[in-house]
Amino acid sequence: MVSITFQPTTEDIILFVGGGEVAERRMRLFIDEPCQIIVIAPAVTDTISQWAKDKRIIWWDRAFTSDDEQFIITSSLFFICTDNHKLNDSLHALGKKHRVWTNRSDDPGACRFTIPSSLELGDLHIAISANNVGPRINRLVRQDMIKRYGQLQKAMPRLKIFREEVKLLLPTPEARQQFWRDNLTVETFEAILKGDWMIIEEKLNHAISGIRSKS
Repeated sequence: MVSITFQPTTEDIILFVGGGEVAERRMRLFIDEPCQIIVIAPAVTDTISQWAKDKRIIWWDRAFTSDDEQFIITSSLFFICTDNHKLNDSLHALGKKHRVWTNRSDDPGACRFTIPSSLELGDLHIAISANNVGPRINRLVRQDMIKRYGQLQKAMPRLKIFREEVKLLLPTPEARQQFWRDNLTVETFEAILKGDWMIIEEKLNHAISGIRSKS
């Protein structure tokens, strides 16, 4: 089993059998990507139902049948997310038969692949994977990152604006890289994480004003 970072395209089909909370969590990783998401399930969460109403996914409101094997064959990723162990065994066998990348929620050891858990803090996107050590480790790491990087979330929008200003003021990549090496150091980063963003913001404003005054 491998952990993959998958970048879907318009040609990719991502198939989900099952529409509960587990399916919803995995689906969130792809909902904004340019792929086709197909869900086969007689019942789904309210969120998945809304995605279907908004035409962000295709939901077939029924149980999986033998005729649906064609969708396994054509899918790029196949997620098995039902609570029926016998059905999951059959679906897993079909995924293996057709050599499709298959993820089975009720048996992590049987998965052909895993996808790292993701954490979004504003403009900051982090992938988390404990290489199948266990979901508890993933959750603890996630909680730690939320606590540790929460302050960085506040700084990211302004840092993005600073970056654009520096690009306009300094014409060469070398000059821009040197500016950030001088002004966004390890110590600066730690200060942001400790909640001192307003102080760092003022220093960056001053440094950029200094460049502007020389132009």
